[in-house]
Amino acid sequence: MMQRKRKELTPDEAFARLATYCAYAEHSPHEVRTKCKTYGVTGEVCDELIERLEQEGYLSEERFARAFVRDKYRFNGWGPIRLKAELQHHRISSSFIDAALEELEEEELQGESPLLALLERKYRSIPTGLPPRKVYERLTRFALYRGYPYDEVREAISELLADLSDDLGDD
Repeated sequence: MMQRKRKELTPDEAFARLATYCAYAEHSPHEVRTKCKTYGVTGEVCDELIERLEQEGYLSEERFARAFVRDKYRFNGWGPIRLKAELQHHRISSSFIDAALEELEEEELQGESPLLALLERKYRSIPTGLPPRKVYERLTRFALYRGYPYDEVREAISELLADLSDDLGDD
């Protein structure tokens, strides 16, 4: 089967498509650079397009970092360690990463941390009859993968298991 070669776009055509791409959802400059390559635009021309997108408000590293942190925290249950790693993967500058995570911490102080709720949901999916040590290990692995600090994870699991043993003891 023959592959069709994509037609390389002119800078103006590429800008129009990238503007639409960025208007649809927040994207990092790294993602936009990757998209430029699919349009056959590279090097200086791509850098100029990214700069123009930033000037016209279609693209913002800071806005992307804040939206990414907020969405992944709320909907995926990611913790600060995972969020920071993923933003670094998107090549976001550390000042924007730190600002977005600080904003998250302020938000977290106002409400309750989703870690305990996340662990409770995971606990319900673990088969009954497992030794307590295995349950603890599974919950720990799950929370650490999600990007929560070990101390917080250990504390939350202890609280969860203590609450569950209290509930079982009441029967």
